[in-house]
Amino acid sequence: MIEKLLFNFEFLLVDFLTAYGFTTILLLILSIFTKKLFLKEVDDQSNRFIALIGIIYIIVWIAATFAEFNSSDEESRTYLLRIMFGAYWFGFWLQPLLWFSITQLLRLEKIRRNILLRLIFSFLLILSIERMVIILTSFHRDYLPSSWTMHSSGIYPSNIFLELVMKISIFLLFVGIFTMISRKVKKLNQSRIQ
Repeated sequence: MIEKLLFNFEFLLVDFLTAYGFTTILLLILSIFTKKLFLKEVDDQSNRFIALIGIIYIIVWIAATFAEFNSSDEESRTYLLRIMFGAYWFGFWLQPLLWFSITQLLRLEKIRRNILLRLIFSFLLILSIERMVIILTSFHRDYLPSSWTMHSSGIYPSNIFLELVMKISIFLLFVGIFTMISRKVKKLNQSRIQ
């Protein structure tokens, strides 16, 4: 039960990382056309929020891995250990550590202000290694294009756009909640000091 809860929470955090990538691209495009202070504030707060999400993500990922290891039988444990420390260990460790390091690098002012790095980080957060492998294998020469259909899986372009808008909206809602809480905590700390 706890493993399922941890994995579901992990997927929610991955959605935040993806939404941050799209939000960053959107904010960078908007900043070309307008130099509003509000956009800079949203960008700064979303960077602070995603750094926190990165820490929560790595903690949840480690907890989910331990929960999976402890709840499985001996054969599954051996298989998991082989994946974690075997010949293809990087496939297991690369994605979570990449996402964690990207989110923590966004704490640095020089990296946050570098537009090229921010775009690269956004694409790395949007396209996970698993998604990149799926895209590359779908264009492989042995893949049969006759089985390609746009609507067979129920994924329509309007659904993808709607999902993207909802992810960005929910992400910005959580950034707003995070901003309100952090300002209240800051005021509380200032009132205690005085």
